[in-house]
Amino acid sequence: MYTCMLRQEKELLEAIKQQLQQKIDEAFEHLCVLQDLRQQILTDLQNKNITLDIDVEQYNMNIDSNGITFKPHPTRRPKQ
Repeated sequence: MYTCMLRQEKELLEAIKQQLQQKIDEAFEHLCVLQDLRQQILTDLQNKNITLDIDVEQYNMNIDSNGITFKPHPTRRPKQ
């Protein structure tokens, strides 16, 4: 009877150990997905900040701004 109880306890511990390992694996996979998403969000935020800087720079430009020159027919294509 004593060995039967020990065997049952050992089986129970093994089952619990497997369940815990499964939960650890699931949590690790979830963590990897979250880290990928975080990286994507940081990249998107960086791109949006760059775009915002360009927009503000363009908004603040006027005829007297540095680097602005008159180009006659700027949309024409050179003959090939």
